[in-house]
Amino acid sequence: MDKLTVIFDIDGVIVDSEQLHFDVLRTVVTEQTQYIAAQQLIGLSIEETLSYIGIPPEQQPSVSAQIIETYKAKLAKKYLRPGVTDLINLLEQRHIPFGFVSTAPRDVCLANINLLELLTPIKLIAGNDVKCTKPHPEPYLTMMTQLKANINNTIVIEDTDLGISSAYDAGLRKIYAWPHKLSSQQCYHQATAIINHLDEIVDFAKLKN
Repeated sequence: MDKLTVIFDIDGVIVDSEQLHFDVLRTVVTEQTQYIAAQQLIGLSIEETLSYIGIPPEQQPSVSAQIIETYKAKLAKKYLRPGVTDLINLLEQRHIPFGFVSTAPRDVCLANINLLELLTPIKLIAGNDVKCTKPHPEPYLTMMTQLKANINNTIVIEDTDLGISSAYDAGLRKIYAWPHKLSSQQCYHQATAIINHLDEIVDFAKLKN
């Protein structure tokens, strides 16, 4: 097998955290979210979310800080999606390069990734590491450079159309959509396939043989 590389989204893929994010948002800014559904905010960065619900720009830094601290306090291993820990352990054992791409701030990303207790250095492109976040291709292009990835043998796992579009426009074509309870409004038309479990990805199944 040629050198395989794997790139994971984080929220909704590594951790089933979209509902937690929304619950925290409603706690911090109750009035502005009373007529908002969680599905409307899937894939948005914190800054995009706050703008969407009408938080004035001058208030956003303090509100964002409060959201982040509240989220990190509530985060726990129970939010890890099924099979993720086993897969990443296997990638580490086989010395297969992998990384994470997210629209979230770096400290939120690291809090999520730390639940995995990785043995290898973290490769991460967070929302504040690039000029343009998803759906722009920059995050995936940057991660592929960091991983020295072969574009034809890189697997992407995403849960949103924004993330899939980012990967697709970066030239990637092994893009798997992994839905969850809050992703019903996603179309996934640019995804290679929609999976219910990580074992459905043939390249991953081969690693276990």
